Amino acid sequence: MSSPFHSLSLSARASLLASAAALALLPAAAFANDSDIAQVNEASETIIVTATRTRLANFDYPGMASVIDLEWLESERPSDLTDLLRDTPGLEVAGGPRRTGQTLSLRGFGRENIALLVDGARQNFSSAHDGVMFIDPGLLGRVETVRGAASSLYGSGASGGVIAFETANADSFLRGNETRGARASIGYRSGNEETRGSAAVFGRNDVVSGLVALSARSSGHIALGSGNDLPADDEVISLLANGEWRVSPGLTLSGGILSFRNEAREPNNGQGAQVVAGGNPLMEKDVSADTYRAGLRFAPEGQSLIGLEMTLYRTEGGVDERDPLTGRFITRDLTTNGFRAENRSEFLLGTLPVALTFGGEWYEDEQTGTDSDVPSGVRGGVPNGTTTFYGAYVQGETEFSVGALGRVILLPGVRWDRFESDSDIGGANEDEAISARFGATWAPVESVRVFASWSEAFRAPSLNELYLDGTHFSLPHPILGAPNFITNDFIPNPNLRPESSETFEIGAGYTHTGLFTSADRLEVKGAWFRTRADDLINLAVDFALSPTCFAPPFFAPCSAGTSFSSNVANAELTGFEIAALYQNGPLTLSGSVYEVDGEDRTTGAPLGSLQPVQGYVRGVWSFDRADIGARLSFAGDFDNTSAGNERDGFAVLDVFGSWQPFEDRRVRINAGVENVFDTDYERVFAGVSEAGRTFRIDLSWTGGW
Repeated sequence: MSSPFHSLSLSARASLLASAAALALLPAAAFANDSDIAQVNEASETIIVTATRTRLANFDYPGMASVIDLEWLESERPSDLTDLLRDTPGLEVAGGPRRTGQTLSLRGFGRENIALLVDGARQNFSSAHDGVMFIDPGLLGRVETVRGAASSLYGSGASGGVIAFETANADSFLRGNETRGARASIGYRSGNEETRGSAAVFGRNDVVSGLVALSARSSGHIALGSGNDLPADDEVISLLANGEWRVSPGLTLSGGILSFRNEAREPNNGQGAQVVAGGNPLMEKDVSADTYRAGLRFAPEGQSLIGLEMTLYRTEGGVDERDPLTGRFITRDLTTNGFRAENRSEFLLGTLPVALTFGGEWYEDEQTGTDSDVPSGVRGGVPNGTTTFYGAYVQGETEFSVGALGRVILLPGVRWDRFESDSDIGGANEDEAISARFGATWAPVESVRVFASWSEAFRAPSLNELYLDGTHFSLPHPILGAPNFITNDFIPNPNLRPESSETFEIGAGYTHTGLFTSADRLEVKGAWFRTRADDLINLAVDFALSPTCFAPPFFAPCSAGTSFSSNVANAELTGFEIAALYQNGPLTLSGSVYEVDGEDRTTGAPLGSLQPVQGYVRGVWSFDRADIGARLSFAGDFDNTSAGNERDGFAVLDVFGSWQPFEDRRVRINAGVENVFDTDYERVFAGVSEAGRTFRIDLSWTGGW
């Protein structure tokens, strides 16, 4: 099968190869946790915990992971998921520029195969047209992304990877001996006329700590690089409240609430270039997402066998829509209740140090959908139903010397899951799965890492896939025309099998100090992966006009066929990632390049959420209290897809800067220009131009006492 890379012109191909070579040969600085340079930490010394359940440095981890830290969030001031995750290799935020239409893909897998967590609570809301996750990036303190199969830890829905969002807390903003503080921030973006403001108060002592924050955003139509405006109006307000109580030196209780509300006015289908039309009316939307959690950490001092963490949570996601012209009212709501408990023990097995993490999980999804225009009141395509999951897992971690050959890190794990789905529309669907994983990193010398991993993953069919019902879409009668409409109807398939996959990944990392000067430092890490998947769940649309549509005198009954979920026998996804960073005094260069290719192994047709060769290069020059920088994102032509979905390659330049005018650094000004040359370009799977030239400015003040 041809790769999108081969469709590039010779000069463009050379440019991309040069970029990849530069990333591979320009090693990166180890991104220390206390670094004051804003960056997405890839090949680094950053410790990854939430998404991998390890205490390994990122450089040692046998896989590819990223950490977005608070400094990056403060510098970039992301507005939505696209801004937040755009520098993560292998991850695509698709669906178009509208906040409510954005969806995710990772390493060729769609949203259903990505485990999303907020402070450990699963975020399972998913919709074909209503978005997948609603969160204000201004309330976050850290984001971890692990690419590749993670079902050995997270069970169903982690075939593509895990994205773990962590909200800000008092320790995020208080320095040294400070015990209380406040924060205020305002900002403006010209591309969608967005204005925003936020305020927070926080405090801590030896026993308790807490933070309360409120954020608001107001935005309008999006000015695209094509010169058109995309209809979109959002009024967003978000609340965050969290805290911790250190009951004793070994026991900590925690809790939190994260709430998101968006009153939007846009077409019913908010994705792509959708505009108001007969089958896609303008709707007033009430988008909501709430997460409630309570946690416990128990790790008695002076011992290492007990490191217990427990999280009890409830998440509620919903989109309520009202047609102001007809009064039609439709809803989609998903509630997830869950509990996760795990223990980490560290001990010696002879002379071998071992860390053993074991735990269990239960969660339940309950979905309801309503439609005021349907006699039954049930919304088509949003079946009422429940899915329950049970899981237990164990993961080991050890490191040992192999003498003159260096040292080896091993990371084995396995998980058992059982699930059951049920709905009045169709019969129950239940099954169980075992997901194993083995990863190894070899360090022949301290500057080199070579790693490999093998992992299994699975995904249970969702309620929306099992119990599809009602109308998928409508269109005018082929003979009688409007206002006579015919429909393509959903057909439930409660016999769907769970998806299963097997991934093999190999990679290497390199770090070096003193490349050009005695103090500069370089790191680079890359990987190649191949995933073979069976029984992929796909929405099949059998569009066929019935013969009676053309038979006079009544031209009826007439239908436009059916849509139903089905299993695709087998598929293969392959790809690579390279991420690197170079730091020399005030200069920081970072970037990545990656590609995802895929096909149906039976027919050879393209399959999956594929990505052409693409990436970014970012440079920052730091002064005493200021930074200036630029970012170039690029992609090759995308032609490994079905006819009509091709997309030209692009290169887009952003420039930005940050200034802390006062010695105490409490005031910070960020400014930038995104898409400097007002490029008309489309990202993969969006089907619509991205935002044109956008100016942004942000002012923040943080005080602590």
